[in-house]
Amino acid sequence: MTIQALKPNTPEFERSAGITPEDRKAIAEKLGVVLADTYMLFIKTQGVHWNVTGPAFFSIHKLTEEHYENLYASIDELAERIRALGMKAPASYTKYGALSSIKDVDEPKSAGDMIKMLIADHETTIQTLRDAVESFEDKKDFVTADMLVGRLTWHEEAVWMLNAIVAE
Repeated sequence: MTIQALKPNTPEFERSAGITPEDRKAIAEKLGVVLADTYMLFIKTQGVHWNVTGPAFFSIHKLTEEHYENLYASIDELAERIRALGMKAPASYTKYGALSSIKDVDEPKSAGDMIKMLIADHETTIQTLRDAVESFEDKKDFVTADMLVGRLTWHEEAVWMLNAIVAE
């Protein structure tokens, strides 16, 4: 006997919210790239948090903890927005690696090199976000565009703070 609640179903669903099905699919796909970049940056930020050493250890350790906690919360928000658009959210390391423009690197580095890596990765994410916001506004998805403008603001502040650490 099959329990009705556990019958397989596809994660996609129809909805009517003033955005065409084609546009919802395109938005979800672009949002999947934002999600992938965010996840890759989350992993790399946590790696810096765990592995940083040197005189600036404590300040970098604390800052990267704040950053990865923010990134972690945004991962859920991004995935849930994809679901609210009626599409399946990407959910595997392999898929994130394929979608993301952020390179997967795990090599020992100095604290300065780690910070410079994070700056570059935030800047990559900023570009992904800018492209997505413009596209979403063109498709009249102001809710997703607004959400990403908030993310864009946070990433730009993160770049400022990280640049202040490595300034000479």
